[in-house]
Amino acid sequence: MSATRKFLPRLVVALAGVGLACGMLAGCAGATTALHADAASELQSGVLAVSTAAAAGDYTSAQTALDTLRESLAEASADDTVTAARAAEIQTAIGLVAADLASSIAASTPVETSPVETTAPEPVSTDEDPPAAPEKPKGPDKSGDSGKDKTQTGACEKKGKCD
Repeated sequence: MSATRKFLPRLVVALAGVGLACGMLAGCAGATTALHADAASELQSGVLAVSTAAAAGDYTSAQTALDTLRESLAEASADDTVTAARAAEIQTAIGLVAADLASSIAASTPVETSPVETTAPEPVSTDEDPPAAPEKPKGPDKSGDSGKDKTQTGACEKKGKCD
């Protein structure tokens, strides 16, 4: 399951919760409503725009709609069509949706990788000469062993003194 699919249900639920809360408060009767019907309708439209774009995977449009929703809430607060307490609750819900949307955007963005260049270390040269190989003895060995017996080398045949 991709990370986008993991965050999308949470995003939709949060947006639906904001929309439902706006709708319920707009229907409340009384002189001191927490959210005026016109403001609730505008906020619901904003929630719908965010959730529709996010569900379609169009995170750029969802982010734009979320920014518009924030602006609508700020205007409603300035016009006193939403109480400060209710505006804070809605802003908290919008913050959760924004975090989920940011996570969805990050999860859907491919990570660019670049090939890593590796270089072999350069050989280290020293000014010292390599150690000399030990010298081998030159010429016949004069340690007392004269090698083969002369009688076996044909000396007997040359002098005619062979037994």
